[in-house]
Amino acid sequence: MKNRTGILILTLLVAVVLGTGPALAKTIHEDVTIKPAKTISPAEESIISSAATKVLRHIAKARGAIHEKDLDQAGKDLKQAHKLIDIIKMSLPTTKVKDHVWVAKKHLDYESTEEVKPDLVPIYAALDEIEDIVPVAQAKKRLDEAKNNLDKGNKKAAQESLEAVDEVLIYTEIDLPLTSTEKHIIAAQGMLTQNKPDDANKELKAAEDSVLFISVVAETPLTLAKKSLWQATKDYVAGEYTAAGEELEKAGAYLKKAAKSADEKTRKEADKLGKDIDALKDKVKKGGKATGAAITNLWERSKALSEREAERISTGWQKLRAETKVKKNLIEAKLHIAYAGTYQFITGNADKAGAEIDKAEDYLNSAAKNADSKVKAKINAVGKKVNKAKKDLHNKKEAAKIRYEIIKGDLRQLIKDL
Repeated sequence: MKNRTGILILTLLVAVVLGTGPALAKTIHEDVTIKPAKTISPAEESIISSAATKVLRHIAKARGAIHEKDLDQAGKDLKQAHKLIDIIKMSLPTTKVKDHVWVAKKHLDYESTEEVKPDLVPIYAALDEIEDIVPVAQAKKRLDEAKNNLDKGNKKAAQESLEAVDEVLIYTEIDLPLTSTEKHIIAAQGMLTQNKPDDANKELKAAEDSVLFISVVAETPLTLAKKSLWQATKDYVAGEYTAAGEELEKAGAYLKKAAKSADEKTRKEADKLGKDIDALKDKVKKGGKATGAAITNLWERSKALSEREAERISTGWQKLRAETKVKKNLIEAKLHIAYAGTYQFITGNADKAGAEIDKAEDYLNSAAKNADSKVKAKINAVGKKVNKAKKDLHNKKEAAKIRYEIIKGDLRQLIKDL
């Protein structure tokens, strides 16, 4: 990422030196305020997709074995599926951070707090490496807490803070459906040991939806639209307006496919994004700060919508559980919080940001009504942070941005835990 960023900066500087005109110079000074994020590599996507497909095969084989009343073979297939899930986990961008956290926690068992402090350095560095892919604001906050606890010589508190770093690192589009799949496989294994093949089969049927999403996530219309919009932001920052326009065209085509989704909210939001892209097409060639911000806004919104898709898939298996309604409302609240952030910090439209926060608050209130006392308390705590954001819609400082990231992180964790 650092090499690519360096090349981009060098290209822009050379363009200015060669005198490509004041329009591009203005773009450099005014538009380069949002660093386009990277994505996971095609090789990583291939490993994840291939492993997920193999998990599907083993689940199908296990279900076939259950049908044939060969519970021993079913157990073996589920054991293989679990091994493949571990392979997927190793391919996630959060793995390196989690490994460093594990080392620090292990050292706390037998080293002094002073000797463990150096272990935090690679954790900070690893978080910086993935901050464009995975939300890390909360993880960094927890890591700061771990450092403070080490400074005080408080091992137990430092351990808890490090565990929290691990917990809040969620790569939504893979972690949530993967967690759902794993839960079902573990539950099915338990049912088999209790000689309850029918119950095991139900768990595995539910697992298939989530792991199927993982196997095709790189090729879903929303993911492809997100990738094209990401590339469009990079091209636009580099002054490659024609290329940016072509990527917008691609994104628009993908969004038309997404607009045919069975999910009503996906259809509606994909259609909105598509119309916003259409409105930008003629403006891209002219350059300018407002157009650059609008493209970045589209990318951020597509990213939020893609996360929602993963969260929605991870909820599907819970159709008969009371938590489903709470989880669904939290997913919608998170989407609108993400939208509010893009309007406040990218396009500078406080009115739209406020309207999105209003929608988020409605969903949070609905979630709280159906939640148990423990979850309701957590939702209300998030609600207080949202209320602070609502009173601060014109603030463009870093602290205000971090507040949004923390709110989304809180919701992401609640969604995962339900």
